[in-house]
Amino acid sequence: MEKSSSESTFESTQEFFDLWVKTYQANLGRLVEMPAMGPAREKSEKMMMGFSNFVNLYTAWMESNSDLQIVFKEAMQKVREKTATDMKGDLSPESYKDFYKIWMETYSETFHEFLKSGHFANDLGKFMSRLMEFQKLNREVIEENYLKPMNLPTKTEIDEINKELYSLRKTVKKLTSQVSELSKKK
Repeated sequence: MEKSSSESTFESTQEFFDLWVKTYQANLGRLVEMPAMGPAREKSEKMMMGFSNFVNLYTAWMESNSDLQIVFKEAMQKVREKTATDMKGDLSPESYKDFYKIWMETYSETFHEFLKSGHFANDLGKFMSRLMEFQKLNREVIEENYLKPMNLPTKTEIDEINKELYSLRKTVKKLTSQVSELSKKK
């Protein structure tokens, strides 16, 4: 069976991405794993870890995109099979309405099944995990390299202040209640 141009384009894109990931892991991935040396060792390690986290995030995103493209292609194939005979000959507005209805139902069913699958949940979980790792490291780098040197408050410091403020409010409320009770007794 001869492959269509969209099939071969998709497969060549997937092959390119797979080759890119393997090349990264074989070359740059090893550089990222090398221990840093010198006075700026900790900063260098964080920066390299940030690059690695970004690549992991990008890889998870591309894998999710690839899976969605496969589902899209599958839905398109189903629509083509369902409407191949209907779209020959004279086309009326009614036949376009029927095509639209078949198209919507087929895409909805196909994507609904994919979104319920464990594969989608696994992909989404991996992507969200990578995103959170990236955001956490990014926040740490920004705090250390920009906020602290400029004497601006960091998220950690703001969180500590909010906890302290909450505790103080709670204490004031409790003391106010006790003062109110004592003044009623007099």
